[in-house]
Amino acid sequence: MLNQLTLLTLLGSMVYALPSIQEIKRDSGTYANCRTFYSDIYAETTQNSDLKSVIGGPPPNQQVLVESSIQQFAAGSMVMNQIMNATKIQVSGSYSLWFEYCEPKSGNSTGLFQTHHGLVGNAGYWNVQLDNSPNNSFAESAAQAGWSTLSYDRLGVGRSAKPDGTNIVQIPFEIAQSVSIAKSIRSGNLSDIGKFDKIIGVGHSYGSNLLAGLVSISPSSFDALILTGFTNNATQGPLGLFSFQSTIANVAYPSRFSTDLNDYVITPNMYVDQTGFFHYPNYTNTSLSTFTNTKGEYTLGQQNSISAALQLKNNYTSPVFVVTGEFDAPYCAANCYITSLTSSSNSTGNSNSNSTSSSMNKPSQLDTAKEVFPSSTNFQTYVVPDTAHGINYHTTAYDAYSKIIQFVKNANI
Repeated sequence: MLNQLTLLTLLGSMVYALPSIQEIKRDSGTYANCRTFYSDIYAETTQNSDLKSVIGGPPPNQQVLVESSIQQFAAGSMVMNQIMNATKIQVSGSYSLWFEYCEPKSGNSTGLFQTHHGLVGNAGYWNVQLDNSPNNSFAESAAQAGWSTLSYDRLGVGRSAKPDGTNIVQIPFEIAQSVSIAKSIRSGNLSDIGKFDKIIGVGHSYGSNLLAGLVSISPSSFDALILTGFTNNATQGPLGLFSFQSTIANVAYPSRFSTDLNDYVITPNMYVDQTGFFHYPNYTNTSLSTFTNTKGEYTLGQQNSISAALQLKNNYTSPVFVVTGEFDAPYCAANCYITSLTSSSNSTGNSNSNSTSSSMNKPSQLDTAKEVFPSSTNFQTYVVPDTAHGINYHTTAYDAYSKIIQFVKNANI
């Protein structure tokens, strides 16, 4: 999985946002008032890849997809090299995205967290409601600390638009969309949420990769980055993306995804979800089933472009905080403290005096992310104990959120 690709230069990307439309509902939590809306987001990039020239269009059936996956991940396969060298294509357009905005009940907000979920996720990952408690909701913890949160179903997911899942819905175009959203927020043109001068980019997994690429072309979009479920050492082998057992979404869950084309895929069952996202027994009885029943689809375009940003060396100087579960499978091979898997022999060391490693100054694979952000003047990591990739569904979620809030406060953002 995630064989590293030559990074896209996204400097030619241009981004814009159109006025938002159709507010859907308003509701409240313990600390936050939340509302949802749709907005048409325009973006363009010249850095998508012509993946159809390599993997073809949507597979006609699941057996074809399975065989294609085997051929892609087989020993000696050249498919990833072919993807890396695929012709770049221009993609542009305005697409409807579904948003959830949560603000403190007090009405006073210090700033905004703009979140980006990962594969198999959706906007709900940032506002998890479990067991009548706000402790699994990042939006609730943010509101309790006086911050607002804007989450959205990324392009191709859930209630957002679902265009060509091979050549359009890829990470370069989604990077351009995120820049567009941030610009619209700073100018006060996104729905009725108002204008924010402080915006922190928050990502999980694919969403963290997205942010790593974004700040190379638009470092001013975010005043800091919070990257969860992330390292610069994405797992190869049985615990990598192949373990997701990508299944055509309308085959795996026909009642939920009957209208999705065959290049929209998903994990096929609860036990695959456990392998990729959970550490037993550090979650409640309802957590795993809730995750499976509400998870989102992803596209073959996303699956085959996710690793592009991991090669990026950029000049982003603002604070970066990497928060990853101790037993993260996709990014740590299920043990973040085994540093022999790191991408370079010196990756557990930090030359920057303002860098802090792990939860107890213990080297971990999270330190490899420093390679992506060599210019950050405040780079820190935290390994969430007894936790896997899906941090927000574990009983340790509130601890992770508390560390994030404290990092933001200490950074004086």
